Amino acid sequence: MSERTQAAVETLEFVTRSPSRVRILERLDAEGAVSRDALSAEVDVVRTTLSRSLSALADRGLIRERGQRYEITAAGSLVAAGVATALERTEAAVRLRPVLERLDEEWLGIDPDRLTDATVVEATTANPYAPVTHHAATLAEAERVRAVLPATGVDPLETSREAIEDGAAFDLLLAESVAESVRTDRALADAFESIVDQPSVSVSVVDRSLPVYLGVVDRAVQIGVHDDTGLPAALLESTDDRVREWALERFDALRREARPFELDP
Repeated sequence: MSERTQAAVETLEFVTRSPSRVRILERLDAEGAVSRDALSAEVDVVRTTLSRSLSALADRGLIRERGQRYEITAAGSLVAAGVATALERTEAAVRLRPVLERLDEEWLGIDPDRLTDATVVEATTANPYAPVTHHAATLAEAERVRAVLPATGVDPLETSREAIEDGAAFDLLLAESVAESVRTDRALADAFESIVDQPSVSVSVVDRSLPVYLGVVDRAVQIGVHDDTGLPAALLESTDDRVREWALERFDALRREARPFELDP
């Protein structure tokens, strides 16, 4: 690491170690010169903490005192922009982590930056089936669904049936393990029987492991992951155009190698 990079790391660490320093830089960068009293009300810390933060930022050349007001320097403005970017990207990484930590980077095949605006529904102790509930709710209102299923259940199939009866089109790709479960599990078989012969439904089988759920539900893309026990862990949902393009390409590639599903082979 070069000396300049080390200095940059130390500056970033210094600023972000204190929320009050971050807020001071944000306020001064946005509004220009600000009085100590206004900063005190905005930053909401005790006066001694505010004084220490102002002095430390001034000592590093990030702000200056002029008369009874403080203003940001050019260097401080650069640091404020860098901190804002770092915080934004780190917040996105933390929010997306329940999904991204379980995805193989090669499988993902898309710049994670495209996912920064995505939402994530995570299973919790209080609501362990939150991803499934959200997934089922989107199916209920869908008009066109293309989905790669490494697993399935009766509830999503029942929701799909209701949507299909309302005119929705479903194109489903099943992992071989799912196809076998449908054939051997009476409840799953009954649920599948209610949709598989519908003219707006296509069901095929992919003869290989499917690591995650991938769905294109109208304009939204969904990526679902499971924990080590096979239970749904989190569901990511994105409406980014490039993510949708990638998802459709991945779906079409899998569909080309799939074979028709037969409930009674």
